[in-house]
Amino acid sequence: MEWQYLHSPSKKKAKTVPSTEKVMGTVSWDAEALILAEFLEPGQTITAARYVQTLHKLRRASHDKRPGRNIIILHDNARPHTARHTSEAIAKMGWEVLPHPSYSPDLAPSDYCLFGFVKDQLCGQRYDTTEAIQKAVCQCLWMAGTEFYRRGIFKLPERWEKCVQRSGNYVEK
Repeated sequence: MEWQYLHSPSKKKAKTVPSTEKVMGTVSWDAEALILAEFLEPGQTITAARYVQTLHKLRRASHDKRPGRNIIILHDNARPHTARHTSEAIAKMGWEVLPHPSYSPDLAPSDYCLFGFVKDQLCGQRYDTTEAIQKAVCQCLWMAGTEFYRRGIFKLPERWEKCVQRSGNYVEK
């Protein structure tokens, strides 16, 4: 009896659709709308040099869409974001960087506002190509509307205050 249990054939789960590779994306937005969405090739990761290229694209896009505005950037503490090369490029652009504690998705508007929204909007959809997914994500972000982006940005001070009140503990909702 014991032998049969240990050596009985197990049920195999068959994938009906092959999973796609993960694709890294960078999304930049403000209190009005999406400014820039950029995706890397499948399997690639972001480096400081690549991130600086994206920041230059963001500068051009924000100049075109929001001329004359000062830029205050909030990004997490990932290596490419804190690398000397990145810091020097941001300083040359004259941008201010908001401080962001490590491992704090509760204080990152894209984490607490944007990604959940996109996930909800695209839930249950099937896409044949990486390009189709990227297009769907961009369309979703473009159509979110100013009120959505405003809520996300203006919720940040409230979340910071909660974090301070909780001595740095996770804020959640």
